[in-house]
Amino acid sequence: MKNLFFTISVLLLALSCKAQSPIVPLDTYIHEIADNSYVKDIDNELNKFIGTWVFSDGNSSFTLVLQKQIQTFNDDYYEDYMIGEYSYSINGLTVVNTIPLLNSTNLNLQRNIGGRYVVKGADHNCPACLPNERRIDMYFSDPNRKYLSTGLVLRYLVNQSNPEKITATIYVVGNVMLPYEGASSSPRVPYGTYLMEKQ
Repeated sequence: MKNLFFTISVLLLALSCKAQSPIVPLDTYIHEIADNSYVKDIDNELNKFIGTWVFSDGNSSFTLVLQKQIQTFNDDYYEDYMIGEYSYSINGLTVVNTIPLLNSTNLNLQRNIGGRYVVKGADHNCPACLPNERRIDMYFSDPNRKYLSTGLVLRYLVNQSNPEKITATIYVVGNVMLPYEGASSSPRVPYGTYLMEKQ
């Protein structure tokens, strides 16, 4: 019995001493991420986007609510990333509002905003961006137009404070095959760049 206990103890010790999964930064290319790695927000650069952000021009209002998820497994590797939901209204009438979904306890619910990919410099049509300026690229989904492939790039404006500001650029990703004649080729929140203030 003593030998069995010793053998089990040694086996458990050996298993617990196996090499830890590698930790890699957010800007690691997807094909360079090994299974069971952890894509970690090492410098906490996602944190500055957490919260509620609002754009308003008098006629339309666009609100983003963003949260950070930590060390979530995606079936291949672990990652830190942003999720979010949004609302958009014109002349006081709500066009779309997915923000209540953030309170859902359904773990299988696909969020309408999500991602963590880092883009730098003038990528994604940002001629004013500095060569080493880092922004976050995510997917942006319209729940009534899931056939669209739409992206969202967040740019934190460093010298803007009280309130803090970001730009949120909604853009088309690739070509879209419309599911039926007359289907809309754009999300209900128009493509473009929105200057948003933190609430």
